[in-house]
Formats: sequence, C-alpha cells, structure tokens
Amino acid sequence: MPEKRRFFAACPRDCYDTCALYAHVSDGRLESVEGRREHGLTRGALCRKGQKALDYVYSEERLKHPMRRTGKKGSGNFERISWDKAYDLIIEKIREAIRDYGPSSILPYMYAGHMGILNRYYPYRLFNRIGASEILYTICSEAGKQALRLHYGTSAGMDPEDLVNSSLIVFWGFNPAWTSQHIYAMAKRSGARIVTIDPVRSETAAHSDIHLQLTPGTDAALALGVVKYAIDNTLLDTNFINDHTIGFEGLKAASEPFTSEKVAALCSIRQDEFESFASEYCRSKPAAILIGLGIQRNINGGEMVRAIGLLPAVTGNLGVRGAGFFYSNSDYFTVNLNLVKSAEADLGKQRRRINMVKLGDALLDRELDPPIKILYVYNSNPAAVCPDLNRVFEGLAREDLFTVVHDLFMTDTAGMADLVLPATSYFETFDIQFSYGGLYVAINEKAIEPIGQCKSNYQVFSELSARMGFHDLVEAPEELAEKVLASGTDYMAGITLDELKKHGFARLKTPEIPHIAFGDLNFPTPSGKVEISSSLAVEQGLPSVPAHTAVTGSFPLRLLTPFHRDLHKSQYFNISSIFGAKGQEIEMNPSDMEERGVADGDRVLVWNDRGDCIMKVRSSAKVRKGVALSYGIPWPKLVEGARTANFTTSSAVSDIGGCSTFHTNYVEVSKLA
Repeated sequence: MPEKRRFFAACPRDCYDTCALYAHVSDGRLESVEGRREHGLTRGALCRKGQKALDYVYSEERLKHPMRRTGKKGSGNFERISWDKAYDLIIEKIREAIRDYGPSSILPYMYAGHMGILNRYYPYRLFNRIGASEILYTICSEAGKQALRLHYGTSAGMDPEDLVNSSLIVFWGFNPAWTSQHIYAMAKRSGARIVTIDPVRSETAAHSDIHLQLTPGTDAALALGVVKYAIDNTLLDTNFINDHTIGFEGLKAASEPFTSEKVAALCSIRQDEFESFASEYCRSKPAAILIGLGIQRNINGGEMVRAIGLLPAVTGNLGVRGAGFFYSNSDYFTVNLNLVKSAEADLGKQRRRINMVKLGDALLDRELDPPIKILYVYNSNPAAVCPDLNRVFEGLAREDLFTVVHDLFMTDTAGMADLVLPATSYFETFDIQFSYGGLYVAINEKAIEPIGQCKSNYQVFSELSARMGFHDLVEAPEELAEKVLASGTDYMAGITLDELKKHGFARLKTPEIPHIAFGDLNFPTPSGKVEISSSLAVEQGLPSVPAHTAVTGSFPLRLLTPFHRDLHKSQYFNISSIFGAKGQEIEMNPSDMEERGVADGDRVLVWNDRGDCIMKVRSSAKVRKGVALSYGIPWPKLVEGARTANFTTSSAVSDIGGCSTFHTNYVEVSKLA
C-alpha cells in the first residue's frame, strides 16, 4: 500500500487571497492540492493556478541543477556544474567586487515571486552583512500605500469578510473577478449593489449594477467631484468630520472647481451617470470602496488614491460594520521582520538604494559610483516584469556584469545570466505566509523533497553564509519562524508556531469577526484623527489635500496592461495547462481599428519612442476610443519577435512613493503584412 500523507500548505503568490491548502502526498509524490473549506476567506475554492499546481511542480521545464554560461550572454548556452562550484564562483565574484569596487557594486533584485516571510526576507541577511546595495520595493503598490498613510496613518483597511455587511460596494480600478476571486465571492454573497469604476469593461464591470467607464487617469477628478456633490447636496457626515477628522476646509476648497459638468467632461462620462453614482454613494450606509492596485501605477497614481481614499471620511463610512476602504492589509501583520532580514549587529547599516523600476537605468548609468558589477536575482523575473525592457536587456547583456538567477525555470532573466540556480516550489520548502488581503497567517509545511538538485532561497543563503564564514547568520527555519511570530504585537500577538502546526492557519486576534476597520475611531496619525489635510504630505513637497493632475502623451493610444486571470505577473506563462494563450493580443475599440485600417485578427506593431512589440489585434467593446488593452505579463522569449508591451512602458515613477507607471503608456498601432 502506498504511504499517503497530508500536509498544510499556503499559496505564496503575490495575490490578495493567500489560499490555505492541503497538499496530499503519496509515496513522496505530490498527488493533489485541496483548498481548505474552513478558511474564512478562501473557503476551499481554488483558481486555475491552484487547480493545476501539479503541472507547475512537475513540469518538464523545471531547472534541476546549477548551470554556468558558456556562450555569449543570451545565447542559451550553459553547462551543468555542481553546487560546490556554483557557490565557489559566487563567493569569488562577491569578494572580487568588494575588493575592486566596494560592496555597493552588488545588487540583489527580488520581489514577491515567493511571499513566504522566510524565503522572501532571509536572503537579506547576507546582503546586509556585506553592505550590498538595497533594492526599493516600488514596482507594485507603494504609491497607494504611502498615499493612504498620509491621511490615515496606515494603508490597512476593511477586512474582506466584512463585505457581507455592506449595502454598497465600489470596486474602483479593481477587477476581483479575475484577480481576487474570493474577495469577489464575498461581495457577491453580500447582496449589496455593486459599482465598478474602471476604464475597462472588465469581468467585474460586466457583472456590476453600475459601471462608470472613465478616461484613464481621471479618478482624482471623479473623487473630488463626489466631495463637491456631497457639499452641494448636504450629504456630508458633518458629525463625523467634526469629531474624527482635521483639515476638511482644505479639501472643500480643492473640490470647488469639480462641478458635475466638469467631472463629466474630464472623465468622459455622462453627467447623469456621475450624479447618480455620487448620490448613491453619499446616501448609502454602510458603503465600501475597494481600491485596485492598478490605479496607482500611473504618473498621478498617488494623488488618485489619496482622493478616493478620503471619500469614506467625508461620508462617515468609517468605524462601522460593512464600511470603509480596502487597499492592502499588510500593515495589520505587525511582527519584527528585522529578525529575518538582519543580524542585530548589521541593523542600521547605511546602504545605497536603487529603485527597482529603474533597473535598466541603474545597469547602464555610467555615472553610478560604484557601478553595479553583480546582480543576484531571486523571487523575480525582471526581464519580463520591468518597464523599459530594451534598456533592461541592454544592461543585462553587459559582459562586465556577473548575474546570478535563482528560479524554477529558464526565464528570460535566467537566459541572460552567468550562473543559473534551480529553485524549489513552495511544496518543497517550509515557510510562514502572511497576506495583504485576508487577515490570516498560515504555515506551509514541506510536503515533498526537492526536485532534482533544487534548493530554496533559505537553504542557498544559509549555505552561502556559512561558506563565507558568517555562521552567525545561519538559523534553523522553524526556530526563526517561532521567534518572528513571538515578536507579534496588536492583532498578531499570541499567534504561535504550535498553533499553526496544529491548525494550518490562524486568524489575526481582532476584537470582532469580521474585523471592523477603525472600530475604535482611533487613527494612527499624529492627531489620532483622519488628517484630511496632511502635514506629512506638505513635508514631502506634496499638496496638503489631493489634487487632480491631467496627464497626456505623445502618442494617440493609452495602452493599459493589467494582469491576466491565469497569471501571477509573469509566473505560469510557460505552463500551457494554466495559461494556454499563444502570443500577445491587443484589444482596441472598433473606431480606432478602422482609423488605422486594421481588422480583427491582424498582426500589428505596437510602438512608441521606447520600443515596440508584435501583437494580434482584437476588436473589443471593453475599451473606449483612445484606449487599448493587453493582459500580461508575457515572457519575451515565448512570443513573436521576443518583445512585449513592457518594451514600450516607461521607467518614470509616480508622484508618490517612486512607484511604477505602467498604465501611463501611450503608443501607436500599425498594421503588419
């Protein structure tokens, strides 16, 4: 009889939901993956990526041993080497770089390919010790987080499970039907009226009671218009404003120009559409606004999130069940992550910081002193996900740059590396998983032995540290996990490793379930109130209250590139049973297609002054004239022409937080023969 075992698992992908799982193993082989029905948010339902997890784990494309480049960079020529030789080569290159250029010449590049707190943050220890440059986490959500913190002191808001108590739910630039199916299910379960505000007729918008299809980048004008409408129609919650906020007069003045007529014109929506939404939102109690991450990936992204985020404050939709804002709940997970990231002796070291959005610029900057001589990539695929990929590839092609890539597959980034290391899947390593959506901590037990010679981030950096003589950096993973959990404060206090081993997951220790965001009406700001006029913003050179900034481009079509339902950024693009699309598609409004003489199914060149890519065009009612849509993120090597939309995107950063601006991208489209 085969030996069958069941392990606790948790999906570590960059996703709101963080599904709690069972991993079923038979004779050491992963047999099936099952969602945990008792989990309050995910309730056992798995997306396609979870359903097809075995195809990912046992893909024939998995890297199984270390490889060293033998040909020209990008040629794909590698030879198999041992882990001993790989470690020797890494250490030799690190010591050479430090000797000749100093430790800042070493740049680790990582993000959220694996969000377990150990495999994500433990490698920091070695880089902190040697004084390497530090990468700034700006590619995804930073503008929105910093924007909300200016007014609320935190970006943490509603518990998604509280949506069942809402009477109105607004999905603002958020398509949870594709990107957070469990939050979407909570919203549908509530019976609330649903409004979607989105330039795209997304799956969520198509099934909403109201869809406001505004012009991209005009969200702040729409939000300020709602404030103006509330003032003019006596729909403000003046008691809440007087008791729990400061600085409303500044917002009142800022909203004055945004009449219904002006908002309709700026946003390209009908005036009656706007007024109907503004009236319903201001009159509905309790009302929830869920702000998507895509909004703030714009030049004016931070200001848009600030404006949207203040609507609950002026309408009194805070501190009560079913009301508030939702953006990212990572601020609820209050533990001391420095316990993972750094030995105590290395805390406070001053390190050079590099914005991850500007990787191409950093690699090619001749004035950067010292230049980047070593690039160590894990938990990311920058040759697919970064903007301005022409410059990224040019930088990666430098013969004087030594690049290490630790991954499960031969990605585009790995193909440009000098040394490729095989990584484990999450079923092959232990970790602890937090979330930025639901309020749960979960354990991920090691369910199977690593495929081939694969090693986890944790194991690689433990072994590297020991070989470099930094034995004090090495710590047993379960002991470290226990220590981090014991550091928990507020709602994290009292969650233990023993509890996770027993139950698989634990809910944060909130006073009530579902948690009522700001239920005590105390806000972690200097005043203890919602700071509608923000002194922190002024200190950062920003206006005290949010403003609308018009954005235009040099090319006629604004190309939006949101994430596809069956991908996590670029992950799974190579697994045909999960993401079965072949090539890239661009969806265009029929009138834009007619103007350019292109028909449905034609091959087209999408281009601007930064680069180009080849796509197949599709006629679509999802987008309005002047807007185009292409879901991502593809691997360049797997599409025609080996170029993607990110060869046209810019490395310019947002108004707040230095965040990416993928959606402020203007292009032209031309028919190909």
